[in-house]
Amino acid sequence: MTDNVTYSRPYAEAAYKIASELNMLDKWSENLSVLSHVVIDADVKAIIASPKVDSAQTLDFLNSFLSSDDVMFSNFISIMIDNKKIYYLDEVHKLFIQMILDDDNTMIAEIETAFKLSEDQKNQLTKNLEQKHSKKIKIDEVINEELLAGIKISVDNEVTDFSVKYKLNSMKEQITNNR
Repeated sequence: MTDNVTYSRPYAEAAYKIASELNMLDKWSENLSVLSHVVIDADVKAIIASPKVDSAQTLDFLNSFLSSDDVMFSNFISIMIDNKKIYYLDEVHKLFIQMILDDDNTMIAEIETAFKLSEDQKNQLTKNLEQKHSKKIKIDEVINEELLAGIKISVDNEVTDFSVKYKLNSMKEQITNNR
């Protein structure tokens, strides 16, 4: 994991700097997202790694997944292909997004619930989390029916679990250990 970050950070920083200067953070973020999802596929990795496919073909192939042409972005991807770092595109995308969030003084809160939250619940959670972390909060809601009920909140590697499943497992563990 640390190797991925080590190899990816210079590319993420370069992408962020270029996209910022071009005032195209949203477009580059979208393009990085699309290609990061493409490159993690095993079949795509096999195509890219094939000795029968040269760098120009790989670039054309990857560009075919994008909705519009962007010469600077295409050049950026070409450099990653030439340096054999295209496989780190997913990590580059994550670091790129984190740089955008850091600049906006924003954090992502992953909210895992068994049922969809109402807008009022989301607003209240956002307000409480913003007070706790002193940053703007964006909610990423994940529906997980296995929680049964309750909520699990993950912000900046800190997990708070108020789910029924967690409480039942805690009770089971206590009963098992107290025999």
